[in-house]
Amino acid sequence: MKKYGRGLATIMFGFGYGEGFPDHSIASIEIKEDERIVIRTAAADVGQGVITTVIQIAAEILRIKPDYFEVIQGDTHTTKNSGSTSATRQTYFTGNAVKKAAENLLANIYHYGSLEFRSNHPEINVEDGKIYMYDDPDNYITYWDLARTLDQNGKKLEAEGSFFPVTYKPDQEGQADKVYVAYTFLSQVIEVEVDTDTGMIDLLNVYTAIDLGKAINPKNVEGQIEGGTVQGLGMGMMEEQVIQDGITLNPDMSDYLVPTSVDIPKFKHYLVEDEDSEGPFGAKGVGEPTLIAAAPALANAVYDAVGIRFFELPLSPSRVKKALQEKAAEDE
Repeated sequence: MKKYGRGLATIMFGFGYGEGFPDHSIASIEIKEDERIVIRTAAADVGQGVITTVIQIAAEILRIKPDYFEVIQGDTHTTKNSGSTSATRQTYFTGNAVKKAAENLLANIYHYGSLEFRSNHPEINVEDGKIYMYDDPDNYITYWDLARTLDQNGKKLEAEGSFFPVTYKPDQEGQADKVYVAYTFLSQVIEVEVDTDTGMIDLLNVYTAIDLGKAINPKNVEGQIEGGTVQGLGMGMMEEQVIQDGITLNPDMSDYLVPTSVDIPKFKHYLVEDEDSEGPFGAKGVGEPTLIAAAPALANAVYDAVGIRFFELPLSPSRVKKALQEKAAEDE
């Protein structure tokens, strides 16, 4: 017999290194003569989408389409420290560094543009890679024209930005004015059906609400929610390292099970954009918070379905079936 259950879990996640540890990121942007805009950052994109994020941020500030951008990553000859791709920190830290670099570059564009037009900043506008006077928009120079002019004078149309937030070291009781730079909040509801004969858990639906400040790229966010949730459900349902006498008995993917496409439930996302005061455009970190709530929400859903509390993971069919048999024996 199959029994339906629904479970809820809510988490808060402090991102960045935290606990007073110094944290920062540095980035630079340069407009090239060949109609490229090059972003240099040491931030590693390991699939979370930081390349897309920094391009969108820079394009928004520089008022130009994202098509012109190229990102140079992790080149120790040309990039400065951006910190690790961990602690759900890159959007917040490198996003801010790129935003500041783009703002500084925009200031340079206005400055050198005003010299070209022999005018003042308030009389100049910048749009779609063009610099022009408000009262004569047909008379313009492009970003690339300006870059060529500066190159002839031995200068580059470039700028650098850095983000060094204040961090607060905790006291002996672990308290501080701000232990982490900011917090992401997430609630997740999971619906399941539990087969009381076999102990199998069928995942039906996952509903996720995340307070992420600002979704710079909503599709990226949805991808992170789904990827993180599946990782959390893997931990909750099937991933288990079996060790005997110090030897791992399931060292490969034939015996160590992870979720595949056939195990993935249906998803519904709710992006709550309660902007953070310091994040780029109000954005906060998304990555790791998306996997934390899945296992406890799953355990709560199973409890709702069959009335058994589990305190060990994973909730494998054998573990669930054994618990059901023990409960049935107690009820006789």
